Amino acid sequence: MNNSQKNQVQTQIDNYFQIDMTSLISAAFPNVDENQVAIGEYTPKEFLSLANKVFNQFREELKGIYFKALPFQYQFHNEYGGADLNTDLSNFNAYVTSKRFPNAVAHLNRLVHYQAVNGFWEKSKRKYFRHSEEAVNSEKERIELVSKQLEKSAASLQDLLDDIESAKADLETFKEAKRKELSEIESLLAASRSHNNEILELHSSATSLSEKINSLNDASELKINETDELYKESRLELKNVREALESQASVVDTQNKEYINLKNKFEKMLSLVEGKTDYFAERNEYLDDLIGREVGASLFETFKQRKGELGSSISFWKWSVPVTAIATITWIFFLFGNGDLANLQWQVIFINSLKALPAIGLLLFAISQYTKERNFQEEYAFKSAVALTINSYADQLVGEDNKDKLIMESVSEIYKTPISKKYSKDKETKSLVGAAK
Repeated sequence: MNNSQKNQVQTQIDNYFQIDMTSLISAAFPNVDENQVAIGEYTPKEFLSLANKVFNQFREELKGIYFKALPFQYQFHNEYGGADLNTDLSNFNAYVTSKRFPNAVAHLNRLVHYQAVNGFWEKSKRKYFRHSEEAVNSEKERIELVSKQLEKSAASLQDLLDDIESAKADLETFKEAKRKELSEIESLLAASRSHNNEILELHSSATSLSEKINSLNDASELKINETDELYKESRLELKNVREALESQASVVDTQNKEYINLKNKFEKMLSLVEGKTDYFAERNEYLDDLIGREVGASLFETFKQRKGELGSSISFWKWSVPVTAIATITWIFFLFGNGDLANLQWQVIFINSLKALPAIGLLLFAISQYTKERNFQEEYAFKSAVALTINSYADQLVGEDNKDKLIMESVSEIYKTPISKKYSKDKETKSLVGAAK
């Protein structure tokens, strides 16, 4: 074994003495007696004593020069096999630290066999330790192990005592709660009896309801049978409808194809029409001009025709006025010209005046009718002139709104009847006469 290997072994020995073996064994086997086999073939006491002995003897051997003659690697050719000191020591420490003591037994046995083979296992024969010291160390280790177990047992006992006290308090609380429940049960006994009677009544009513439910169940079964029949019929109808839809689907496909063809034709025609948009706009403007002129000329001819129609009527009333005047004068002369006016009595004058009134009224009617017909003729002559010049005046305006306003106002004035104007003039005349009075 060289110095490097010695340092590795010394490191593992130092790591072992930093481990609290007693606490680890007590924690791993809290309910195991110290003399009960629990770790492989060893009791906890034997395992602790054996491990301490192995590491103490390694530590003592490394202090001298004899370690240089000790092998670092070994092969025993038996059930212990072969390994090296660093591996066995490190594995033992790892298993002990993780509380896997049964796994550490094989490494401990191999280390004991290593010391026995190399002649430093029995220290008493080589006078490294006295036999009494070895016994003292063994007892010391046993006492430490037992003390750790006692400490853990005392802690667990204290926990048990605390649990007992807590359980006792819970029991008292439970006892008090049960007493309260018992008093409540006694107070609720009468109520429970009345509830029992109510339950019996409910049971009887539930029985009657059960009979009704059974009858309803029978009726529902009949309805279910009817529903099944309707379902079968509906399935048959659905099948027929599906077949009809499938047949219609083929028709729709054919119509879609025709629609696509028509759409293509329409798009071609639409493109043709869109290509002639400017031509159509020009034609529309030309037609608008022609229509405007034609409308004005048509209105002019209409009003002119009406004016001509009034000519014969005006001629009639023009000659009727003098004829009626002559007839009226003749009639008055006939009534008052046969005698001396001074000799006429007032009764005769009154009667003759009444006889003359129809002739005078006829004369006034002829004059009024002639005047009215003449006014109508002048009105239609004016309207014909205005109708012929509306478009010309409208073209002189700049804005479309002004043109529309002029045309609308002119047309509204043209289409007003002459009779309404006559009536308005008559009303104005009457109002003026009334004001004069």
